[in-house]
Amino acid sequence: MSLVKQLYFPLRVISGALLIVWAAIHLYLSASLVKLLPIVGYFFIIDSILAIVGAIILFINLRILYLPLLVYNWINYLLVTESRVFPAPILGKPLPVINVYVIAVIIIDIILIALTTVTWIGSRR
Repeated sequence: MSLVKQLYFPLRVISGALLIVWAAIHLYLSASLVKLLPIVGYFFIIDSILAIVGAIILFINLRILYLPLLVYNWINYLLVTESRVFPAPILGKPLPVINVYVIAVIIIDIILIALTTVTWIGSRR
């Protein structure tokens, strides 16, 4: 049995748990953003719901949606990194704030991309 096949179940669970942590961070941030910047706050809420759906996909082993989940993780990573350098898609200006939440989300996004890629590859074998 290959190493990827042996790690398939634990990677799915860890990836799902990280998606829930990612969603929790964004739901926490959305509470203050809804008042300050409503469009960004509501975007965070919708994105958090999608992350929770992604965690459910991993937990129930819905293999057909692993590739879209990988694309979703890449989009989240690119949005958070792009919006620090270039104008954010909705606001039209860069978000210069680098704080503990941004760093945590970037790290989680990188880990999620790696784990979801391995999970997708493992699901095909």
